[in-house]
Amino acid sequence: MENRWNILMVGAGTMGRGIAEVFASKGIPITLYDAFPEQLPKAKKLIETDMQYYQEEGLVTPEEIENTRSLVFYEEDLEKIAPKVNLVIEGVFEKAEIKRDIFNKLDQLCPPDCIFCSNTSASNIFEIAQIKNPERLLITHFFNPPYVMPLVEVVLGPKTSTETAEQVRQLLISVGKEPAVIKHYIPGFIVNRLDNVLCREIGYMIKQGWTTAEDVERAIRYTSGTRYSFEGPLSLHDVVGWDLTNTVSGDVYKTLCNDTGEDQFGKELVEKGNLGIKTGKGCYDYSGIDIPKFMNKRSHRIIKMLKAIRALDDPE
Repeated sequence: MENRWNILMVGAGTMGRGIAEVFASKGIPITLYDAFPEQLPKAKKLIETDMQYYQEEGLVTPEEIENTRSLVFYEEDLEKIAPKVNLVIEGVFEKAEIKRDIFNKLDQLCPPDCIFCSNTSASNIFEIAQIKNPERLLITHFFNPPYVMPLVEVVLGPKTSTETAEQVRQLLISVGKEPAVIKHYIPGFIVNRLDNVLCREIGYMIKQGWTTAEDVERAIRYTSGTRYSFEGPLSLHDVVGWDLTNTVSGDVYKTLCNDTGEDQFGKELVEKGNLGIKTGKGCYDYSGIDIPKFMNKRSHRIIKMLKAIRALDDPE
């Protein structure tokens, strides 16, 4: 199929370069722009490193590597590139004023039929971006690393057109992504919203002295964590039977944490300076651990899991 897209990625950081890899590897030209031009040669070097790693992991073909090298472009002048594109993905720092400014510039420079996407993980871009054609604005929330993680949350605004949403959804499918559509903006979208629900209850259970971090994670990893690779919670309830799960939930719901304020468990960790890997301690102690080696091992595990999931998805 002939490509009709010419994409501009605004922001050449970790997510920006990863998103560029996604599209370029599949034959779609994408230009990286950053307000700090020194980021562009860094991004180019890191893209080459990424591709080498993905090749070692068996995730890319020689053709996809060559596509990435030839179809990611680097531009310091926004006024030069913006009029030539028909889709923009914004990936700048999560500050409302920064996002507002860049959308104002893009709205003035891009063609009137250009689609505007934001890779925000939290901001209500539909209140921030004051563009002339809000029916062409939506959120496309990729997960890190974008090349590896299949999911993209597609969030529609109050004026996003069905046509725009479907065009973007089909584009994402064409580059191997799994889009999940949220029909209007809600804080946390799907993934972070559910993660917060789970972590709130976990923190509550630990603070009540009912269990430990290790036992909670053991329980999740060896039940839900195993099943969720091929069936979600609703599918599981279908298997178990909703009559049974509804009976159980009647007893459980009234004992769940219903705090709506700050997460007390997380707050205590922050107050102690236990922020996680970055400080050497969070729920667990990471002192003395080779962090780059730890993170590489984590990435390798994610890739192995995704390969296993793809094998599960293959028709038998």
